[in-house]
Amino acid sequence: MLILKFLVLIALVLSIGADDDGLVVKIGAIFFDSETKLAEALDAAIEEVNALNPVLRLESAKHYLTVDDSILLQDLTCDLIGNGVAAILGPSSKTGSDIVEVLCNMTGIPHLQFDWHPQESFRERLNHQMTINVAPSELILSTALYDILRSKSFDWKSFTIAYERDAHLARLQHIFAWKQLHKTGIKLQEFQRGDDYRILWKRISNSREKFVLLDCSSDILSEVINASIGFNMTGSFNNLFVTNLDTHLSGIDRFYSNEFRVAVAAIRIRTYVPPPVHDEIDVFDNVEEDRFASLATQLIYDAIVLFYNAMLQLSQRSGFYAPQFSCGRGFWQPGPLLVQQMKELSPKQVKPPYKTQRLQITADGQREDFNLEVYNPIIDHVTHIWNKEFQLVDFDKIRENSTKALKQRRLETKEDFSQKTVKYTVATRVGKPYFSWRKEPEGVHFEGNERFEGYAVDLLYNLAEECKFDFHFEPVRDNKYGSYDAKTDEWDGIIRQLIDNNAQIGICDLTITQARRSVVDFTVPFMQLGISILAYKEPPPEANKYAFLKPYNMNVWLHLMVAMLITAMALILVGRMDPYEWEPPVQNEDSEQEIENTWHLHNTMWLVLGSILNQGCDLLPRRLPMRLLTAFWWIFALLISQTYIAKLAAFITSSKMTGSIASLHDLVDQNKIQFGTLRGGATSVYFSESNDTENRMAWNKMLSAKPDAFTKNNEEGVDRVKLNKGKYAFLMETTSLQYYTERNCELTQIGESFGEKHYGIAVPLNAQFRSNLSVGILRLSEKGILYKIRNKWFNMNGTTCDHNGPTNDDGQFDMDAVGGLFVVLIVGIIVSFVIGVVEFLWHVHKIALKERIKPMVAFKGEVNFLIRVWLRRKPLRTYRQSCDSTSTGYSSLGQMTSTSSAKKRKK
Repeated sequence: MLILKFLVLIALVLSIGADDDGLVVKIGAIFFDSETKLAEALDAAIEEVNALNPVLRLESAKHYLTVDDSILLQDLTCDLIGNGVAAILGPSSKTGSDIVEVLCNMTGIPHLQFDWHPQESFRERLNHQMTINVAPSELILSTALYDILRSKSFDWKSFTIAYERDAHLARLQHIFAWKQLHKTGIKLQEFQRGDDYRILWKRISNSREKFVLLDCSSDILSEVINASIGFNMTGSFNNLFVTNLDTHLSGIDRFYSNEFRVAVAAIRIRTYVPPPVHDEIDVFDNVEEDRFASLATQLIYDAIVLFYNAMLQLSQRSGFYAPQFSCGRGFWQPGPLLVQQMKELSPKQVKPPYKTQRLQITADGQREDFNLEVYNPIIDHVTHIWNKEFQLVDFDKIRENSTKALKQRRLETKEDFSQKTVKYTVATRVGKPYFSWRKEPEGVHFEGNERFEGYAVDLLYNLAEECKFDFHFEPVRDNKYGSYDAKTDEWDGIIRQLIDNNAQIGICDLTITQARRSVVDFTVPFMQLGISILAYKEPPPEANKYAFLKPYNMNVWLHLMVAMLITAMALILVGRMDPYEWEPPVQNEDSEQEIENTWHLHNTMWLVLGSILNQGCDLLPRRLPMRLLTAFWWIFALLISQTYIAKLAAFITSSKMTGSIASLHDLVDQNKIQFGTLRGGATSVYFSESNDTENRMAWNKMLSAKPDAFTKNNEEGVDRVKLNKGKYAFLMETTSLQYYTERNCELTQIGESFGEKHYGIAVPLNAQFRSNLSVGILRLSEKGILYKIRNKWFNMNGTTCDHNGPTNDDGQFDMDAVGGLFVVLIVGIIVSFVIGVVEFLWHVHKIALKERIKPMVAFKGEVNFLIRVWLRRKPLRTYRQSCDSTSTGYSSLGQMTSTSSAKKRKK
């Protein structure tokens, strides 16, 4: 028994190779021929840890692969195991075989990995229980990228993923689950090392993409990005996110210039930051440590440190021995204990510290805890730190007082051109009052933005002052708002410029619609409006005092007068022929018996006229011929008068119906007035996509109208309304309608507005400055600036239109309308008075002849009685013939007056 223990002790001493310096443990490594820098990093790491403690020293045994050959890999692994290595590092993920993991699992030799390998299933993990991977888990990296891109700082809604064919897309699995593969979600563009990368960027540029996630090797990254310069992908409003963790080593910082303004972001594992060092070793030694610059070299270093610290603790336990057996002929019992020890080590327990922060191995041998830096690789400026526990945190909140932080502060003095105050290109269209060319006074020439004026110009000047940016206007060539053509699958106008990244802001009377929101973003609305009807204001008709004659034309009135005359003459003839129409005989002045006929021209005309006017008459026929003739005249008179009344009422009603269109319903229900709207505008979309029956009827009428009811712009629609003078109406936004009615007195708005709409500022999809513009608009609204601008361009003008003039919809007539009736009355009074005067003078003349007196005496006597209107009885003689020249000729009238007074007293 003693002999056996002695032999075992001898074997241990020989295998371990103990010497005066302590325990020596071999560690094997397998690299490809192209990975010489990794091999150098392994030697440097071993050298560094060996200097810490003389109790334990590591020695490396390296093998190299030329090609990925699983059989050769098996032979190299078995050779390392046969040489007594206590762990095997590698190979990298270039190999597609897991033979090293399987052999290590069979022999109990720990296997160390330092880069990404395909995600393992449960059965695969059973064969890889001895494997430790210090590289960050791809699953957690995928979670990190997902958290970053959907954070408020990035807020990527749709983007293109450009990836190298050999890249590990497993780190993007959460992003694929987050967004659908669609033109409004994620688009994929694959390329291969050595391709013409210009083709890649041309495809991306043609898709009008401004957000690109680039996943490729760091050694070709600079070349790939350089190819994007010729395709307008490096402007101020482009965004590039690089997923490679070695982007800072790619040389991408060479693009630093005022022309390269793309917002670039990248990620990398945050390295260990040593505490401040206040004393200098060598003031002239400015050589930075670059042996562990890449992530792979840092992870090799961390794997060696992890293995060294675990081995240091395990070797001090009893029963530890070094492996000494061939492949497949033994199992190293301390191996599982060593793996478990590596899983239990915390970062604070290891010396020297890890190159990467928060290295902690899980029970599955994976690394899920690490700090991830989000930074701008152009200027090496860190913006955020991501951690599994805290997620994305602003770097300024957690900046520590360290030499790294001091270096970072020095780097901040380097200007970040991607964050520099940018100059937005503003796409717009010419259309008053929002945007128009400014008239140049004689001898004055405007340049730049001074060439334009309008509501949008004033709004953007105030918004630029509020949000601190610069801009210049670029009117679109086709002068269109932006509509979608289903045949070509293309947009035009302002929307097209934003999609093509030729402009960053689109502003005018641009309505926010769902179709437009699918390809661009909008700020909060700066104006709320509706749709209304622009129509021609009919001038008030000239007052016609004789409008009551309109029901009959002149021919009818002439025939009516002739009929009255003929009927009067017929009544005279029939009345004279009928013996029963004569009055009983009376005795005349000569004592002769004579009979009288009352049917003379005066009486018959009175009967005829009274019948027409529906008035009674005390002259009535006695026998059948006259009664029959009179009855037929009454029938004729009744029909004529009632027809006149009916026609007069209809005439009045029709005159009141002129301009009776008061709403869209009235407009749709008639066929006299054609109506239309702007072709391709938001108003036409409102009608074409509406499910309302009335709106659909209006749209169908506009489509079927001949000539075409649509116009190219609002100005054409307004001119068409004025030229057609009531035969055409134009449907447009209420704000523009208000502008034109204020400046054109012959135009008016019909009815109330309908179809609530909003104007907003359009920006490219996912534009990060959209929220800034929205906040600026809200501030301008709160300050009352939006109201002032609107009042300036829509209400203030030099015209003096009478918008409160008389209307003809109140159902009342004024004196201009019925003045003719008063004229008829006045003329009748004057004519009758004139005839009365003539008859009065003729009566005076007859008295003078009969009484043989002077006409003047008779005239004075008659006038004297005439003016005494209170006298109701007239003497036969109103004069008195005097013998002297001073007689007045009023004695008879005076006696009559005194006699009348006496009678009154007696009573």
